[in-house]
Amino acid sequence: MSVAEKYNEIITLEPKIKLLGVLKDGNIDLNYKDQDEHLDDNITKLSFIQAPHLIEIGNRFSNDLGKLEYISFEYDKLKLFDLHREEKIVTFATTKDVDTEEIVKTVTGHVINSDKGKTHDKETHTMKSSYGNSWQNYM
Repeated sequence: MSVAEKYNEIITLEPKIKLLGVLKDGNIDLNYKDQDEHLDDNITKLSFIQAPHLIEIGNRFSNDLGKLEYISFEYDKLKLFDLHREEKIVTFATTKDVDTEEIVKTVTGHVINSDKGKTHDKETHTMKSSYGNSWQNYM
C-alpha cells in the first residue's frame, strides 16, 4: 500500500495528521504531505534525515531506561513524531491538540503494523547499514 493510500486510510480515523512519511532502507520510500499544510520541503526532508540519528541516540539509554517508544517534538504550530519499528521509521506531524498516546497507537496500528506478515530479507534491512550517509545525501 502506498503512503498516499495509508494517509487516506488514517486521515479518516485521525484528521489531525498533517504529514506522514516512511523512511526505509535509508531512503524516504514513501512521503505524503497534506496539501493544506505549508511546510518547506527542505524542512520536511531534514526531519526525515535526522530521525535515524535521534533514534540511535535515544536507544543508547535503553539498557537503563527501557525500550524507546517514540520521539516527539512540540512546536508552536505542530507536534512532530518519530516511530521506529524493525526496518522502518515513520515520521508524522499533527495539530497540537491531539492526544499523544492515542495518535501514536493509531499510526502504529495503521502504518507500522500494516506490513506484518510480509517477508523481508533481514540482511538488507539493518539499521547500521541503512543510514550511514544520510547527511551527505541531503546536502
